[in-house]
Amino acid sequence: MPSPSLQKASIQDIQLELIRRTQHNALDGERVYKSLLKHHVLWQAVLLDRQGVPNYRKPGGLQLAGLVKLRDLTHNLWNADTLFVPTTSPAAARELAEVAMREGWGGELQLHEDREEAANALGGGPRNCGLLSIWWD
Repeated sequence: MPSPSLQKASIQDIQLELIRRTQHNALDGERVYKSLLKHHVLWQAVLLDRQGVPNYRKPGGLQLAGLVKLRDLTHNLWNADTLFVPTTSPAAARELAEVAMREGWGGELQLHEDREEAANALGGGPRNCGLLSIWWD
């Protein structure tokens, strides 16, 4: 099936394509991409990102390594190392975590089971969803 043109692609389609293209340490983007599509019923959205680190020496300033993705765009590289996946429920997050382990996604998997913390990280919203993250060093 041909990919939609970039103009017609949804933001999620673009994000999935970034995941598919990413080969970072133990992250095999193609493998994760195919598995995500196969198990789409478990998740609401996916985002491959890299979080910056607060610079405590200069509060309020830019985060350390917060713009590394921007730096590497000139090299056609999406320099991201953490996949964030909100799911339809905490049970779906646990099931997707099992899929990730069984299908060899690699990385350090974390289930964020504190519903209030997950809702706050997502900027509010329903507290009945699940949240999974995987970090590849």
